[in-house]
Amino acid sequence: MESLDVYLNDRKVGRLDDDNGLLSFSYDSAYLASGIREPISHALPVRTAPYPHQEVEPVLSNLLPEDIIRTRLGQILQIPRENTFAFLKAIGGDCAGAVAFFPTGYTPSAVAGGEFRELSDEEAGAVLDNLEKRPLDVGEEGFRISGAGAQDKLIACFRDSHVLLPLNGTPSTHIIKTEIRNYPGSVENEWYAMSLASACGLSAAASEIAVIGGKRRFVSLRYDRLQADGRVRRLHQEDFCQMTGIDPKRKYEVLGGPGIVSSFRLLRELSISAAESLEFIDRVIFNFLVGNGDAHGKNFSVLYRGGVATLAPMYDVMSTTVYPDVDRRMAMKIDDEYAFKWITPGKFLRMAEKMGVSGKVMSGEMAKMVRRIRRQAHIVANRCSRAWPSSVYAEIEAGIARRLEQI
Repeated sequence: MESLDVYLNDRKVGRLDDDNGLLSFSYDSAYLASGIREPISHALPVRTAPYPHQEVEPVLSNLLPEDIIRTRLGQILQIPRENTFAFLKAIGGDCAGAVAFFPTGYTPSAVAGGEFRELSDEEAGAVLDNLEKRPLDVGEEGFRISGAGAQDKLIACFRDSHVLLPLNGTPSTHIIKTEIRNYPGSVENEWYAMSLASACGLSAAASEIAVIGGKRRFVSLRYDRLQADGRVRRLHQEDFCQMTGIDPKRKYEVLGGPGIVSSFRLLRELSISAAESLEFIDRVIFNFLVGNGDAHGKNFSVLYRGGVATLAPMYDVMSTTVYPDVDRRMAMKIDDEYAFKWITPGKFLRMAEKMGVSGKVMSGEMAKMVRRIRRQAHIVANRCSRAWPSSVYAEIEAGIARRLEQI
């Protein structure tokens, strides 16, 4: 049997055991005695009895990269794709949120300010250009970072236009993406969509475009990190798949993943404020209007502060409909419809009824988002075009105009 110590907010909270591929998780006796009731997951409340494999594995699998990236990582690390424990042992030192995994007895870096290796611009560019062959820059000594999601990215720190690799348990602060193969303008696309969301009054992770290694890269500040007094503190977060124990392979609603109605019920279960519940509705409307067909259960999250859940800022938002090879359907259906072109105001209203939201409220939120995006879409496109010219802004605007006509 092998074990890993599990940390939450830099405090040891439990132990993950692997017995010939069967996982179990137990909260630490000292943590239980402390009276602190903050769990590592909504799906794994604090209790004395250990959690068995079928409850633990889906939660922890959501902390790891998905699909082809996980397979490529496994080939490099010589780990089978399904061996969640081995992956966490190799790259679980800095996961999404505040959960981290370390070998038993290992103490995360306590160096004031953390430990880093600064990359030259040429080195950083080479790392980003080589992510398909070496995901997350795996193999760097002391670099144990897991980047959940299905897109190649570098989880690092970005300071004064320099990329730094955090080592030995030092928290990362940024997510850096390069252009997605066969999806031209994806960097500018995501930056525009995130900028537009913010301009429309939605909470979105801070982002920018930076030239690294001679190419434009999308750089996003991690919202699950808090920087103060020269130190970085992790903030606990969970995406909707992790909270509900749904395997990341089933993140799309059509495959059994979370839908809008079930997600809204989850927010109510967590006692999310009325204002944040409306924000969730606004994000659904915005994703439809901007043409984001990839707003699945792993692209919605909550943050925990003092045990209180709040809706996390938007992230991983882009217009997928501008790419002809991408399915023209939404990740979560509106009422009973996935296809963008068949979504009508009536479907939003029928969905509202299933959510327990009045038609008046839904109509009001739709009118508000239509008004805001109609006012801001071209303004933001012009601002983005002046800074980082691209034809993708006009393509996204054209799609927005079509969908505005629908509702």
